[in-house]
Amino acid sequence: MIRRIAGLAFATAVASYAPRAAADPIEFVEQRDQYMIFQDVSGELDDANWFMRDPFLAAFGDVEDGYLAAHADDSQFLIVYTTWSLPPPVGALYQSVANDVQGIGFEHIAPLDAVVPEPYFDDTPDSQLQGFMHMNNWMNYLGDDAGGVDDSRISLVFGQELGHAWLAFVHWMDGNGTRSDMLGRAEAHWSFYMDAGPSPVEGHDWVDNGDGTFTAVKHDIFTFSELDLYLMGLAPAAAVAPWFILENVTNCIDSALKDGSCAPPTGHTFAADSYTVTATRREITIEDVIASEGPRVPAFGDAPTEFDASFVLITRPGERLSEEDKLQIDTIIERSIDIWAQQTAGAGLVVNRTAAEDPSGGEDTDGGPGGADETGASDGGGGDDSPGGDAGTAGTGGSENSTGATEGGAASGDSDDGGCSCTTSSRGGTWALLGTVVFGLRRRRRPTRARR
Repeated sequence: MIRRIAGLAFATAVASYAPRAAADPIEFVEQRDQYMIFQDVSGELDDANWFMRDPFLAAFGDVEDGYLAAHADDSQFLIVYTTWSLPPPVGALYQSVANDVQGIGFEHIAPLDAVVPEPYFDDTPDSQLQGFMHMNNWMNYLGDDAGGVDDSRISLVFGQELGHAWLAFVHWMDGNGTRSDMLGRAEAHWSFYMDAGPSPVEGHDWVDNGDGTFTAVKHDIFTFSELDLYLMGLAPAAAVAPWFILENVTNCIDSALKDGSCAPPTGHTFAADSYTVTATRREITIEDVIASEGPRVPAFGDAPTEFDASFVLITRPGERLSEEDKLQIDTIIERSIDIWAQQTAGAGLVVNRTAAEDPSGGEDTDGGPGGADETGASDGGGGDDSPGGDAGTAGTGGSENSTGATEGGAASGDSDDGGCSCTTSSRGGTWALLGTVVFGLRRRRRPTRARR
């Protein structure tokens, strides 16, 4: 489910896109240590509309065809960086292209997603791909130090975008029926007032001060909560301790809004070092979520814990990067994979299938696409808006939102923390969703092959 959350400004940008004819597939240029470089042959991808079904499928098809012509079909996730930027306020986006996971609330988000046709679907029947991540301009992930990368931003944007494969769409059940108030921005992120820990999919790490006040604490690195891990298939329901949401929120003394009002549930970031409010807490248990959504299928133990991903950099026609730039991109991708393992407490791993060497230590000798004789790559057996946001878009919805325009920053008047470029359009119109997509990871691995 691709949820790209964009604000009204983003909706306007999407509406301005005109349909485009199918372009040429991307063309393989060079194998790097962690990724493959491709060229946008027609020069049209930087103008692609990733936010509506038909134009998305056309642009994605160009990328998929070019990638599979040069690499084995062995990944569930295709993760793309570019040398240009997505239209503000989009920071990054995730789009599901297949899903068969039950019990994670996909039924709620599918009707809101302009690309996903229904909760359970497969738009890539001829390949294993289940999710597409557009990470935007690779330079969004550079740190302040020369040659360094921004670990905090990577944890927010990469964590949120890949997290959108499963998060955050669930409702919960109390004695009066089903409730959706755990959700915030675009109904694809946790509410500003949910105790979600330092989750990259928003919410906050709320501390109960014991006197009717609660304080949200900031973290440098975002990590998934127990609930997140359950929904991702990385933890059993029994491992999820109760959590809470805040109700009747008042007296937001750290608000940066001109009138001092409290941030809306759709907010995410805040300007102060911490954010204290007066509120009442409403306890929620994993049983309350399961009562609404049913159990997760596949359940922990049957669900995958390793996710095969391919990393691609796409350049404009004739564009060349310096060796220094290429090395920095290697570092960004390597850090993203390492941080993901940290974010899941080691329960989930991303396996890089575009690494120059097979992660298992073997070599590709089949001579087919992806083999050294064809692309020099092993098959692996395997924003620039504002820097604070997860998706790399200015004021984007907290971390992964690409539009985050209505997210924390705007909501609480704090700095625009670019979020993921998750924007989603409803069937009839565009609205901001936080760049997320849910794809089923249960699809059986097909024999490695190339297409075209």
